[in-house]
Amino acid sequence: MQNNITYREKDKGIQFIISYKDATGKWKQKSKQGFKSKREAKAAADKTLEELRKEVIEYEDLNQEYKGITFKEFKDMYLEHERLYREENTIEMKQYALKKFETLDKLRIEDIKNIHIQKCVDMMVKDKLSLQTIKNYLSMLKSLFNSAIDEFSILKTSPVKKIKLPELKAKTEKRALTKIEFEDLLSKIENYKLYVVTLIAGSCGLRIGEILGLTLADFDDINMTLTIRQQYKRVAVKAKHGVGTLKSANSYRKVPISERMCETLLNYIDKYPKNIDGRIFRFTNTSSLGSRLSSLYSLLGYDISIHELRHTYATLLLSNNRDLKTVAKLMGHSVQQTMKTYSHVTDEMMAKAAETIRDLF
Repeated sequence: MQNNITYREKDKGIQFIISYKDATGKWKQKSKQGFKSKREAKAAADKTLEELRKEVIEYEDLNQEYKGITFKEFKDMYLEHERLYREENTIEMKQYALKKFETLDKLRIEDIKNIHIQKCVDMMVKDKLSLQTIKNYLSMLKSLFNSAIDEFSILKTSPVKKIKLPELKAKTEKRALTKIEFEDLLSKIENYKLYVVTLIAGSCGLRIGEILGLTLADFDDINMTLTIRQQYKRVAVKAKHGVGTLKSANSYRKVPISERMCETLLNYIDKYPKNIDGRIFRFTNTSSLGSRLSSLYSLLGYDISIHELRHTYATLLLSNNRDLKTVAKLMGHSVQQTMKTYSHVTDEMMAKAAETIRDLF
């Protein structure tokens, strides 16, 4: 690396000035002052020069094909690469998250610093996004920069570090209905299709995608079970929803149903024709159905989502002394996940167990 070092007296001390050619061939300068002697300045200059040499070597090791690529250009390339290995709903989540960093689009990716990302986060805080949402968006941004480092060799370090985040607020417990509240909600739903979907969510614990993914083959009215083997979701670019894999290996399960649920499904199947793809329910979009149900529940006096009916199912089971392992299996969870999600219920169970122990012993 071409360089030249000069020393001079400045402000009652010694200053060194390093003139050097960077990896692009441009002359630059690096200086520092305040040294008591030339010997002290020379030692510091030599150390700085060694660091500059390392920077030049590291830059030369980077993939020069992408030199000067903008954040937007790399973002598009990254998402296209991810699409080969991820499901479309995951890609859509990444796209949505990365839109929160659009102010970076015109910057060269190597020029993006911590302060640029902090400004994006500050805007999210002003927009009152939750702490967890911001963390999720930052995690997806970090994955993008990690890809630039590990897979494309465009960068050496990630600028997603030392980002200031808002303080964690008190966690709000998920809303679970009591048995009486659930029955009251059901009694107020006049639309039969929405009634059946609500009944399945609250009395079988299925996710909305799992409900819409049910086929006639999944419904065993003799043994009174539902087999969960697929879900309805986005499966391709710019395509409508379709059936696809479940959330995790634990999600593949068989769920027992009540006589009431069995009779309701038989009645529904008899009343409405099945889909061409064999699905029992003909709804075509999980998001719009979820929003529709949330609005309906709110109008009926219950400020909940359909997913909270799944929590109602688990809470009622745990409160009626079903063991954690069984509930986890019915929910498609791990035992650890169930314990974490329903810690408030397990605390109540422990309190009841304590009472039992005192009575017995």
